[in-house]
Amino acid sequence: MRYLVVGCLSVVLATTAVAQQLRPKTSAEIYGDLIRLRTLTSVLYVAAHPDDENTRLLAWLARGRHIRTSYLSLTRGDGGQNIIGGEQGAALGLIRTHELLAARALDGAEQYFARPIDFGFSKNPDETFRQWDKAKLVDDVKRIINTLRPDVVICRFPKDSMAGHGQHSASAIVTEEAFASCMADPTSWKPTRLLFNAFRFGNRSTITDDMFRMQVGEYDPLLGMGYGELAGISRSLHKSQGAGTPQTPGVQPEHFKTWAGAPPVKSLFDGVDTTWQRVGRADIGRDIDGVVNTFDMLQPARSVDALLQIRRKIVGIADTYWRTQKLREIDAVLLSCLGVTADVTVATPIARAGDSAASTLRVTTRAGRSITLADVTWPDGTVRTNVTCPHDSLVTLQVPALIPSSTPVTEPYWLAKDARNAFFTLSDERLLGEAVTPSALPVTMRFAIGVDTIVTSVPLSFKKLDPLRGDLIEAIRIVPDVSIEPLTRVVAAVTGTARITARIRAYAPVANAALVLSDAGREVARLRGITVHAMTDTLVTLDANVTRTSTLRISLETSGTRGTTTFTRQVNTITYDHIPALQYTQPAEVRVVAEPIKIAAKRIAYVAGAGEYTPEWLRSMGVTVDEITDEALLKTETLLGYDAVLVGIRAINVRPSMKYLMPALNRYVEQGGTVVMQYMTTQDMSTKDLGPFPLPLSRARVTEEDAAVTILQPDHALLTKPNVITAIDFTGWVQERGLYFPDGYDAQYQALLSMHDAGEQPYSGSLLYARHGKGHYVYCALSLFRQIPAGVPGGMKLMANLLSIGS
Repeated sequence: MRYLVVGCLSVVLATTAVAQQLRPKTSAEIYGDLIRLRTLTSVLYVAAHPDDENTRLLAWLARGRHIRTSYLSLTRGDGGQNIIGGEQGAALGLIRTHELLAARALDGAEQYFARPIDFGFSKNPDETFRQWDKAKLVDDVKRIINTLRPDVVICRFPKDSMAGHGQHSASAIVTEEAFASCMADPTSWKPTRLLFNAFRFGNRSTITDDMFRMQVGEYDPLLGMGYGELAGISRSLHKSQGAGTPQTPGVQPEHFKTWAGAPPVKSLFDGVDTTWQRVGRADIGRDIDGVVNTFDMLQPARSVDALLQIRRKIVGIADTYWRTQKLREIDAVLLSCLGVTADVTVATPIARAGDSAASTLRVTTRAGRSITLADVTWPDGTVRTNVTCPHDSLVTLQVPALIPSSTPVTEPYWLAKDARNAFFTLSDERLLGEAVTPSALPVTMRFAIGVDTIVTSVPLSFKKLDPLRGDLIEAIRIVPDVSIEPLTRVVAAVTGTARITARIRAYAPVANAALVLSDAGREVARLRGITVHAMTDTLVTLDANVTRTSTLRISLETSGTRGTTTFTRQVNTITYDHIPALQYTQPAEVRVVAEPIKIAAKRIAYVAGAGEYTPEWLRSMGVTVDEITDEALLKTETLLGYDAVLVGIRAINVRPSMKYLMPALNRYVEQGGTVVMQYMTTQDMSTKDLGPFPLPLSRARVTEEDAAVTILQPDHALLTKPNVITAIDFTGWVQERGLYFPDGYDAQYQALLSMHDAGEQPYSGSLLYARHGKGHYVYCALSLFRQIPAGVPGGMKLMANLLSIGS
């Protein structure tokens, strides 16, 4: 477990323990929570994606002013790029969800999400709303406003093109409409004002002189740094985006334009009663002030008795929202003042519903007195009562437990069902807004302190000792009886037969089962007599007659006393050191491409970049792909043994060594080799020498995946050999055409394609070719890295041609 100590603030950066263990906060954090306890207001900040938020402002509000602050990201960032691995789409969104949670654990804000899918960059809100159901999204934002009841709603982006991204503009448009709907609805919560948090990004500024201005970023002795410094650390947790951000000390201005409600004059909360007088209980506020003024940093337990008296008063307030919220806050403060540490763990990371599990409860309190754990209730109903917890002593209970048979498979609630119309389908509408699926296996503990009781819970977890990272505690993952795992996402069926190989991973015994392939509900192949022992796996291969490009779904039918059970999903696990182990499921399916795809290249040297599926697809086509080292890249004679060198996406951005490797690749081309360079970005370039001749990149892109493509040189070898590329090969593309097109490139490059989004000028830099000496250089800014795993035939044929140009 890695800890970052920020002054007196100790924050767990790896989120593995944040949700799995109950741990007391530091005295500095408790002091801040006491101040928040006396404040009755909240802020909702809204934008489109992970990392869009103004982290400095969030930290200033949550840590500096101790106000409940929430960030609503409309999407989970599913449509972005991933510089730490090969995950794309929903899997990338899951990674970014937990990176956001790690950032919020540091800056003190809360994290919420709506349900639209991030489909990638869009240039205007009209394009965005062609994908997203605007009315549905407005309703979602309104529901979240009613759940959180903010007094102030803040948009990160303007509604016009200055937002820089169609989804950015859309986030402001739907928030404004949701705010207006709240104000017009007599049954709705009504925030006091809606603001736009203006910005200056490089030479793009939305700040005007008439805006409300306030200073943030000042030094906070409880943190040991300013909020701008804390913001830099928080934003740098977006590792999949490569969003490392400088820690900026010093006071910085923030600017706000009022879109609705009375403009602020002195404070964001002008006209809002933020005190306990709001619920008619000024006495509670005075009592909390007394605790704040007498709080002992070295002996936080001395505040417990006074806090318990305050808690009894909070129980009696009439406002149900504030009663619930403040009881949650004061209970957390009390548990920290009591020094309560607790977890309940098992020895295995996975289990099935109905399994037995030997669990270990560990509890420690540091209250200067004995505390009674009045009762502990396990998910199966097992109860232990009257456990005495002496001061600063570890209490351990070994309790056999059962995973209830009704426990669902562990997976994000927004991925449990197939998405529809660019929106995730939620497994439970009540979870709208939640960052993650609540634990299905909570262990509930009720502590008794005199006549008062405090109830809390921790999820049943898995604990292990890692030799490098020490104690690791993560949620136990519930798996189905069977996971069906296709070995490849895309299969060629050029002869009319698709050979599908899948791993049947059995978590429970499988006997005399049948593996079935179906195309749009029609069975196309069946293999009977499959038997797999529990906790083992086996590979199964079967052939299907396929006459068209389609998606085949794979299912396993098992028979038992309760009839036939059909399994249709694949279990996936994501593991990175900076986030907990994550499990999700997806339909077990394979994209079968029936169109003939020829590739003349047989040996490819691959220079890995940010992660992509292309090497795996090439291997499935019978091509030898070697991920080559920097040392080997410097040896021209080694490279000449390959038909081509494929440079992975964003290699220039993630491999500092490319600065020294590009001259070697140019020599290889000059002596007869072929280099295919995939798209790079303009951020953090290790070198700007991308080819044998000048090749400056721009930020130009074509985001409409169905944008018309003009073939400029239809007879060029890249477009004719070994596959003939025509207009039909640009149909069925996903998300976008391409991005970061070169512009102003040297005349020795030949442009082969032209394309543009609606209403824009044509771009000719998507696919460039140059002869250099005896060899071939290709720069491809097309998003083939998205088309190939999606099984788009045209994208596959084009990649095959690029790699085969020298063969």
